[in-house]
Amino acid sequence: MKKILTTIIAAAIFLSGCKDFLTEEPLAQVATEAYFKSGKDINSGLAGVYSSFQEMMTGTGEGFSGMYHYWGEGRSDNFDRSQYANSMISELAINTLTSGNASANWNNFYRTIARANLMIERLPDVQKYDPNVSTATINSALAQCYAMRAICYFYIVRIWGDAPIRTEAYESLTVNPELPRESKEKIFTEVIIPDLTVAYDLIPKAQTPVVWNISEGAIAAMLGDVYAWRKDYDNSKLWLSKVFEARGPKGVAHGNTGATLEPQASWKNLFLNPAITNEAIWSIHWDFANNGCACLPISVGKSNNPVRVDSIIHEDWKKIKADTRVAKTIDTLPGLGHIDKVVKYYDVKTFGTNASINEAFPVYLVMYRLADVYLLYAEALNETGLQSEAIRYLNLIRTRAGLPAITTSSPEAASKETLADAILAERRYELFAEGKRWFDIVRADKVKEIMDPIIKYRVERITQRPDLVGFGTDMNKILWPIHRTLLEDNKKLVQNPSYN
Repeated sequence: MKKILTTIIAAAIFLSGCKDFLTEEPLAQVATEAYFKSGKDINSGLAGVYSSFQEMMTGTGEGFSGMYHYWGEGRSDNFDRSQYANSMISELAINTLTSGNASANWNNFYRTIARANLMIERLPDVQKYDPNVSTATINSALAQCYAMRAICYFYIVRIWGDAPIRTEAYESLTVNPELPRESKEKIFTEVIIPDLTVAYDLIPKAQTPVVWNISEGAIAAMLGDVYAWRKDYDNSKLWLSKVFEARGPKGVAHGNTGATLEPQASWKNLFLNPAITNEAIWSIHWDFANNGCACLPISVGKSNNPVRVDSIIHEDWKKIKADTRVAKTIDTLPGLGHIDKVVKYYDVKTFGTNASINEAFPVYLVMYRLADVYLLYAEALNETGLQSEAIRYLNLIRTRAGLPAITTSSPEAASKETLADAILAERRYELFAEGKRWFDIVRADKVKEIMDPIIKYRVERITQRPDLVGFGTDMNKILWPIHRTLLEDNKKLVQNPSYN
């Protein structure tokens, strides 16, 4: 963290070029007191915040550096190491994480938080210098920064647990950059939930959103997600229902009837062009012309992929003949030359063996969309005793995919537990490769049950190491280790148990 914060002090707060979230380029090489004096500076500052988050999730344009899939699915039953695996994905796939694993580094979260902190501190003063900037513009920008800070901390506590809290701009080298870890409970109650609540109060309501930006619906979805993680399902339902009131990119309220879900025939628009759907809530923009290759570990890249679709789901999912999502999500078609890869974010009509052509595709990773919200809402309804309503929301997603509806007499509805399993399974298929699966099975307390048999199979197939038994009795390993460079830079940090 020290290195990141020192870099910010060195007048490089907005380091990377504009990532097409906004039309303004991020500010660079300018002393902080020289900007935040106009509306243009607001747009530039927001571009810097979004570009930091985008680079962290999608990558740097080279290699397989984006962390979206490593954090959200790399340790799950969706993906396995490939025959070309590197040490990072090998450790994720068989639960042998070390403090040297690249995915164990939280620096880029704190870089994004630092940019958001500076914006939050300086934005209220912009109108002193530029009276043409409206209060609504200030409030919208502030809301996005509060929400961005919150989502970064939400990732941090889910991945590492306790962590340092910094909510003030770091603008002086006299401020000690070394901070101890605070409890995850404190981060939830003093940062994440307050930040998102403030963000929701500030964000303009009933507006047609830009899908690349954090909007009213995205903030409500985050709060619903946060409360579900905390198993506070009453509050989760409250906030998820507010998503229904918010508008989608077509200017129509999302609603709770399923009418604004993208139709089955054009379902892939959610990934190829989310801005033309009404189901999209917040996606991460990536354009080849400006950003280079979105070389995701799960799909096309400049070299052989370190990750493959797990063989078990690859075979089992294809057996569900009625499910129209299978061929649209994973490569099951002969002749494409990319068997076991994810085609969800690509146009398979032109997806071929020429890597230079494939790399030129734009990629729009999904943060939240309405189907995700419906299924999370179904989970909350089920957990609060409203099984019939939960089934209704679950069926909105199943029937769109071509699957038969579940009824109250179906085996899946036999109990709260069986219905919870059905919802979890549906989230796996519908949200495959959308960075949700690991967090879902952790939230459902299913890590040991689901992953230990998978890890045992992988270990026997790859390493012939009978001593590697998955999680076993050490559930502390659900958390990632803290990267060793962070421990070296900040002597106040203490490593997570099991990784010392």
